[in-house]
Amino acid sequence: MLLLRTTAVALIAGAVVAAFAPSLSQAQRQAERPSRTAGLQVVSMIEVGASPSSIIATPEAIWVSLGMDGVARIDPKTSAIVARIEPGGAVIGLAAGFGAIWAVDVFGDRLLRIDPATNQVTQEIRVGGLPNGLTVGHGSVWVQNQLDSTVQRVDPPTGRVTATIRLSRGDLWPGAIVTDRDGVWIVMAHGNGVGRIDPETSRLDTRIPVLGARSLAVTRGSVWVGRANAASLARIAKNRILHVNVPGHRFDGYGPTLAGGKTLWLATRGSLVQVDPRPTDRRVGFALPKVHDASSIVVTSDVWVADQTAGRIVRLREKRSR
Repeated sequence: MLLLRTTAVALIAGAVVAAFAPSLSQAQRQAERPSRTAGLQVVSMIEVGASPSSIIATPEAIWVSLGMDGVARIDPKTSAIVARIEPGGAVIGLAAGFGAIWAVDVFGDRLLRIDPATNQVTQEIRVGGLPNGLTVGHGSVWVQNQLDSTVQRVDPPTGRVTATIRLSRGDLWPGAIVTDRDGVWIVMAHGNGVGRIDPETSRLDTRIPVLGARSLAVTRGSVWVGRANAASLARIAKNRILHVNVPGHRFDGYGPTLAGGKTLWLATRGSLVQVDPRPTDRRVGFALPKVHDASSIVVTSDVWVADQTAGRIVRLREKRSR
């Protein structure tokens, strides 16, 4: 079991090991501040004291997972950290829904319910081995477990696991799980395919080959797939796949970090860019330090980027035309 767990930890190095990497010195941070490009400008940089692995937004707050340092809550009005939740273990994934913040503890094999009114953990739910991804939708919380190669469906009111979808050993790619109106999407086939879980039956009913699949996001009725060692994204709509080139970008072996919403955002080493799927030449971008990893992005009225290398959140805003 120890050998299996060690192997699984190696597989999720991007989500776990990097989450515990030491922060840069203050001098290095000053020297490596992101530079401006047309479109976005820095509003604030929030030092979180650890390496952020995921970031989500609710109307009242920005929530950041910090591995063994738990969860930080940021007030978007002031960009200040207003609460820290330290449940033990290592929190690497977050989701919001059903009146709660949900977090996965990858070392403790737990799904945690956090009450945003009190900033306290109010429930601990035992899940499978090495949970490293979660999403909310279709009346449930869905948890991806790397060691067990399972996706578990959890009923929010009771915290009861109502279904377990089992895949082949090592089939799941770490942390890649999203929901849209049609179902729950996962990266599988050892990172070379995407699957859909039918929320009506809690069964995997669709498998789509996508070479080098790594990350997922949903926008405008499509599921977008970030690909490793590629210059294009895969776009899935109505179970049909289209490859969309991203000019000036070629992704490394981890693939790009994606964020959905009204438009698609992606980050790679050295840049953050908006990819508008509509036929337009308009692009909004921002230059990031080339040696830094953006582990997560969330978009509200501003763009929030988790700079995993520097241990900070970079808040960006689109510059208004005069």
